[in-house]
Amino acid sequence: MPDTAPTELSLKTVARLHDVTTMFHAFVYFAPEAAEHYAAVGVDGRSGYFASRSAPLGPVSAEVVIATFYNFSPDLVRTAMDGVWDSASSDEVQRARWRAVMQILDATVADSMTDADLGEALEVAESRVAALSHAGRPLAAANVSVLPLLDEPEFAGNRLLRLWQLVTVLREWRGDAHIGLLIAEPLDGCECTVVSEHLFHRPGIIRTTRAWSDADWAEAVDRLTERGWLDADGITDDGRAKRSAIERRTNELDAAAWNGMDDQAVHRFGDLLKPAIEALTAGNYFAAFGRPAPKG
Repeated sequence: MPDTAPTELSLKTVARLHDVTTMFHAFVYFAPEAAEHYAAVGVDGRSGYFASRSAPLGPVSAEVVIATFYNFSPDLVRTAMDGVWDSASSDEVQRARWRAVMQILDATVADSMTDADLGEALEVAESRVAALSHAGRPLAAANVSVLPLLDEPEFAGNRLLRLWQLVTVLREWRGDAHIGLLIAEPLDGCECTVVSEHLFHRPGIIRTTRAWSDADWAEAVDRLTERGWLDADGITDDGRAKRSAIERRTNELDAAAWNGMDDQAVHRFGDLLKPAIEALTAGNYFAAFGRPAPKG
């Protein structure tokens, strides 16, 4: 447990760091390099996402992935995970993921961060991860458990890769808590996907990637309408307020990750990662987020 006392942080600061850490982490989900490295160990297509993200948990069943990923159609997960661990071990998939991350960061980000800034960011990330309690947070705990593999010769000494893995822990730590709050609301996996699609005004995109069937989607819409989250015009004011309350509570819980740091120090960590995100944006790794590389 951390020795430092809790610090009152602005929830805007916490939300900003969530956005920053998500961007620094999530480029791997859309990178063609990642698909190539997964294919090299025998994992193709949608299986690459589910196997690579669940690899820190070990060779778990599709049911465990359904439980921990939450908002994906169980049918999609079962199809994607079918036979995955017969093709490659979880450690092999973890290494493939890191090879992709290392290739991209070394080619795209290495020149955007000074050695001093990278060292400072690493020091903060190491201290944050070391202080976390992982009770009730399985994906975060699993991503901590694979850190010793970074000492293997292939990865040892790559500070950008280590920073990425530490930020991954922080990102999954928040996400595990968010799922707990969705369960408590309750919003099931399909329902929270319906709400997100209405809230973020990206018709079809979120639904397609989560692969819920027409029947599942229609039933979730009916349930949400009965409970006042939706009406004929979309998400209601009450639904928007309830969703905002979940996000606020997630930020309140996530603030514990920054215990002992004030707003300035937390923003400093975000600022240290900003050049990396800009470099990845220029490399067109966030087009799927609606952030294509700048023209010119």
